[in-house]
Amino acid sequence: MKIKDLAYSIGCTPGSASVSVKRLEKAGLVRRSRSKADERVVTVTLARKGAESLDAWERLQLASMAEVFEALTPEERRTLHTLLGKALRAGDRYVETAGRSEAAMN
Repeated sequence: MKIKDLAYSIGCTPGSASVSVKRLEKAGLVRRSRSKADERVVTVTLARKGAESLDAWERLQLASMAEVFEALTPEERRTLHTLLGKALRAGDRYVETAGRSEAAMN
């Protein structure tokens, strides 16, 4: 992923993303490489250590969420699933609309 695209996807400036990526690279979590066609373009990829860290984090998050949701009845879980799905779809529509609005401004 290009740093510019990464910055856009997480809502920060390319400069801020670049600083964070440098720190992640120093920690061995990502790799940066420059485009041969355009040296200004930097691509970021997840390093093995980063992938392992992400996998461990995801397992921890899933276990934590499962423990929290055990307090809900099956019916409550279905209702929550429906409501969260609706909220996520609305969020996706908002992001798409905001992206079109931003593109029109540029």
